[in-house]
Amino acid sequence: MNFTFNKKNYTFKPKFVPLVSFVIALLILLSLSLWQVKRLVWKTNLIEQRVSNFEGEPKNLFDIKKPNENEFKKVFIEGQLLNNFEFFMPALSKNGNNGFHIIVPMEVEKKKLILFDTGWVPLAKKEKNKRLNNLIQEKKIFTAVIRLPGRKGYFQPDNDNIKNFWFFVEPKLMEETISMKLENRFYLEAVDNGPNGYPLGNQTRIYLRNNHLQYAITWFLIALSLVGVFIFASIRKK
Repeated sequence: MNFTFNKKNYTFKPKFVPLVSFVIALLILLSLSLWQVKRLVWKTNLIEQRVSNFEGEPKNLFDIKKPNENEFKKVFIEGQLLNNFEFFMPALSKNGNNGFHIIVPMEVEKKKLILFDTGWVPLAKKEKNKRLNNLIQEKKIFTAVIRLPGRKGYFQPDNDNIKNFWFFVEPKLMEETISMKLENRFYLEAVDNGPNGYPLGNQTRIYLRNNHLQYAITWFLIALSLVGVFIFASIRKK
């Protein structure tokens, strides 16, 4: 293709190998942009579902037929915390402070045991003798959020049940550690603070980062840049 610009003659004649490479690279970049758009829709719907479950009125746990399919749903349940069996999970609080989540089995009706994340405590309150006035000894009705057990991340260490150091909730290993049968499909996370302010409840993180729109735009702009580079590289002065 020939054309004139600023009184000079040019020809646009791309070579075969660069043309093939350009088409392949362009298709890859556009597919990445489209994939990020799909991820954007998926993530948006997921956040909306989590927020809807979390902000709804609490329901009796036993009225929910499939708790493991209702993560982030608020529930209430009467139970007794077994404070002699504590699991320590290092985590940052919502304010970014170092500390631990204290997880204990909760005995509910029919002698069923459900893991209950009582909330977050600072490093100085990790040991039980440092928070005796923060323990709930009596049977009571708790408000909680349904959570699903975690999965080991690619770069995450294994849980250490010997040192009682847990990076994610793993009911099967936890029940082996204390030799007690636990609910394996889900666990509960406290909404309210414990006595005298600790452990801190309401540590559930329902909002997720949703940067897929920026990623989609970035891939699309790279694709446009590639088009521009290819066009200018294929133009020759006659």
